[in-house]
Amino acid sequence: CMKDANTTPEKELTGYPSIDKPWLKYYSEEAINAPLPECTIYEYLRANNKDHLDDVALIYFGRKITYRKLFENIDRAAEAFKSLGVESGDIVAMALPNVPENIYCMYAINKLSAIADMIDIRSKGDVLKDYLNESASKVAVACDLFADNIFAIKSDTCLKNVVVISPFDSIIEPIRTVLKLKSKKINLPKYAMFWTRFIKEGSCAIGEIVGKSHNTACVFHTSGTTGRSKGVMLTNKCFNAMAVMYKYSGMEFSSGDIFMNQVPTFIPYNEILATHLPLSLHMSIKMLPDYQPNKFSKNISKLRPNHVVASPADWNNLLENEKLLASDLSFLKTLASGGDTMVIKNKLQINKLVQERGCHFKIMEGYGMTEIGSAACTNLPQCDIIGSIGIPLPLNSFCIYDNENEIELTYGKTGEICMNGPTVMKGYFNNESETNATLKQHKDGKVWLHSGDLGHMDENGCVYIDGRMKRIIVCYDGMKISPFEVERAILKCSNVQACCVVGKFDKTHNSGKIPVAYIVLLNPDNNSLEEIKAICKSELSEKYLPKTYVLIDELPLTQNGKVDYRELEKMAEGYSGSE
Repeated sequence: CMKDANTTPEKELTGYPSIDKPWLKYYSEEAINAPLPECTIYEYLRANNKDHLDDVALIYFGRKITYRKLFENIDRAAEAFKSLGVESGDIVAMALPNVPENIYCMYAINKLSAIADMIDIRSKGDVLKDYLNESASKVAVACDLFADNIFAIKSDTCLKNVVVISPFDSIIEPIRTVLKLKSKKINLPKYAMFWTRFIKEGSCAIGEIVGKSHNTACVFHTSGTTGRSKGVMLTNKCFNAMAVMYKYSGMEFSSGDIFMNQVPTFIPYNEILATHLPLSLHMSIKMLPDYQPNKFSKNISKLRPNHVVASPADWNNLLENEKLLASDLSFLKTLASGGDTMVIKNKLQINKLVQERGCHFKIMEGYGMTEIGSAACTNLPQCDIIGSIGIPLPLNSFCIYDNENEIELTYGKTGEICMNGPTVMKGYFNNESETNATLKQHKDGKVWLHSGDLGHMDENGCVYIDGRMKRIIVCYDGMKISPFEVERAILKCSNVQACCVVGKFDKTHNSGKIPVAYIVLLNPDNNSLEEIKAICKSELSEKYLPKTYVLIDELPLTQNGKVDYRELEKMAEGYSGSE
């Protein structure tokens, strides 16, 4: 880590991260003492851009939408929602792709002090019905491509109105003609209306509505990787605090910079880091409505963004499509990766690739979860250590916790990663038991978010992931196996692109589980499996050795783009290969 000359002086350590906060030495006094705005996200956006109204806020299929037009559209949408009866505290279901209307609606709902429930546009059947009934939403906003899913279950919900939006609504006519774009033809039931009618007929006057920073702004849903999906309530304070912390983080954000937004809208990374953050810092967002990881390299070369937030799978696309990359990447200032841990060798190769093309920055991995508004810690230019997921953001605090003894652990010791700060969720919607199991008061009197991830921190404040508690494989004799350790060994084989280890019921002992390794190779090779087994045998104790090695073309992913451990566990139970 490189210490900045303008940062705070080092102090004597007690050995406990949450007390010492060693990561603060990499931040300026301005970052550490930054005041948080006591307002809604709509009010914060207004205040930060009152002097930039003629600057470009959104770029969509070549169309440039100024901040002035952005606010006009937000205000008109707010009047239209008010006309449909949306009041303070109501929940509006939103199932949209990454289009300007998604942004208009989110801030319009917030202006009314209502709540946007961000739902995966592909949701249907009982899953969609559960979302709508849990929130008791009377109004839903849906993409025309998937609106039939809502129409099919509407009678079993509280819905009264559905607003239907096409990805082409904000594309100007000459471009629509050139690209031969046509909205999907659908027959609307009486309770539904297209966006143009919604805006045209909605003219209900809005009086003064005073929102609170502690009020819920949006509800996001967990991926359900390790259990049933839960609705996460994130407040105005969470959104605004994230923007403030990144503003003073040491990253190079400038007015007028271009931020590429291609993350699905139901992930908080989109609404907070790829929307509210750049707009709050009066940057321009280039919006991509269709998330296609295979076009990642082409999009970077074509759109020439300054800032990119993406998943490891997206960044790996650069290696797979090197020829599609522009020869000059000097425009890149932020290469951020989140959602999952990157394979170190891939990260190093990508850094080398972009630097050969003139980029002066490296990929910065971050760590977070839906329950803390996406990012909680990140690598930064002033502290970038390979293998670490970074340092806590300046207003956040971390501790490594021993749940069994209910004590904080010292540096270098592995325990559960717990977090405290202004971006921690308000709780799980209508789920007090899960909220209490995740937000716990420690002996220091503070309420900490328990991540379910295992990790440790070094004396510089750098955090390292050591595994996930809920993925721990418990053997028949009570011995616990961390899949992370087995995966780390397998990844030492140069021909391994990705792998995941899960537990399978131990039929021999009729109790506990045994490890099964699912492996994706870079190139099909009959000799690699033997090499992998040899590496595991040399790196791992006998009980850590996978009982089955399964070569597959790709790892299954959840709707949020993370490895679907539950699906692999199902596959393992049905696998009949040799053990």
